Amino acid sequence: MAETKSLKEQNAWLIRAAMMAHATAFLVVAMEPAKLIKARSVHLIAKLEAMAVPGSASLGLIVIASLILLGLIPPNWRDRLIHLRWNHPLPGARAFTVVGPTSSHVDMTALQSKLGSLPTDPAMQNQLFYRIYKPLRDDVSVCDPHRRYLAARDIGTITALLIVPLPILALMINDNIGRSAIYGACLLGAYVLCAVSAKNYGWRMVQHVLALTAAADPDLPASAPQP
Repeated sequence: MAETKSLKEQNAWLIRAAMMAHATAFLVVAMEPAKLIKARSVHLIAKLEAMAVPGSASLGLIVIASLILLGLIPPNWRDRLIHLRWNHPLPGARAFTVVGPTSSHVDMTALQSKLGSLPTDPAMQNQLFYRIYKPLRDDVSVCDPHRRYLAARDIGTITALLIVPLPILALMINDNIGRSAIYGACLLGAYVLCAVSAKNYGWRMVQHVLALTAAADPDLPASAPQP
């Protein structure tokens, strides 16, 4: 997948928002709810808003924390974590055997006439998919789901890394097993939602690339398929 750096820059605010959400949730779980009420909700909201101000120390810490958490796991491991596949986790590895044949707007006959014999080996499928993806990567119907895939994948990865340590830390602070266990379950649920979203966006991107390739006129630029 190309243009990863620029797409990740576009997703930076989403990653920061997710980190702020994690920080807020941990604060609520680790502290007694009654103490938060006494601290006045308006004052608490003002504190949270101050965290998001560009140039603030809190935002700087959030950026550093997100960089460290994402840096702990390389992209291929993030894909494995989200797709729960050890070998060939990306949907491009199943583009011509699963994604294309099960997509109503992908003309597999036209695709085969343009690309020749379509591979069935996952590694070769991914290589061929990347080759036809490159000239289409700036098409909005391809770029948008790709950007969303990267955002959901990275937020899901961060959440997965926090499922165990944050509930344990909250338990050490509040000594409340029930609340900490519910917190851990909520983190697990958030990870599952991110994983499902990322899978759907990745699948959609592959569908659009295949449909654009199959429908492209040799003398005209490809246009996005109708939803």
